[in-house]
Amino acid sequence: MAIKAIIFDCFGVLVMSGRTALYHDFPDLKSKIYDNERQSDYGMTSRIQLNEAIGQLTHLSPQVIDERYWATSVRNESALAWAMELKQSGEYKIGLLSNIGRGWLEDFLTVQERRALFDAEVLSSEVNIVKPSLEIFEITAQRLGVEPFECVMIDDILANIDGAERAGMGGILFGTTTQARSDLDLYLKSHNA
Repeated sequence: MAIKAIIFDCFGVLVMSGRTALYHDFPDLKSKIYDNERQSDYGMTSRIQLNEAIGQLTHLSPQVIDERYWATSVRNESALAWAMELKQSGEYKIGLLSNIGRGWLEDFLTVQERRALFDAEVLSSEVNIVKPSLEIFEITAQRLGVEPFECVMIDDILANIDGAERAGMGGILFGTTTQARSDLDLYLKSHNA
């Protein structure tokens, strides 16, 4: 079974998230913050509403939440270059699958960059389904025009890798770009032999 598509997560892989710092600064509020983020990921609340809700929990202004945490997220240029390298090889379709609220992706990837890099993208807030639901992985494979068993998902969250594998995909747990690249090379050698 040859691999035909490689799917990247956004936050934690292509973009290093300020969410980690928020959880670190407010460990006792982690589950409440997570619940609010999940509502945004499902597309139920906007970025402004998320900042207001987290501001109420933390007693910080929505502007401080946005500047201190979300604005500290940065592009992982090495992972983006790796994804582009895979795309330009012509051997694989490249997908983006992310649990992400409306209006967040544009801060990190322009529409032109996304069109150049991804053959398909599935954003949780647009389909109202979040990882690790099997359905969101199936939708991604369908949009890429391949079967789930022809895909590999690269994600920094183990539960999402488990979901991808339950959907029939391969999975690479992302720690660093170097590690994930090496793990993917080994995976592709064993599946494309």
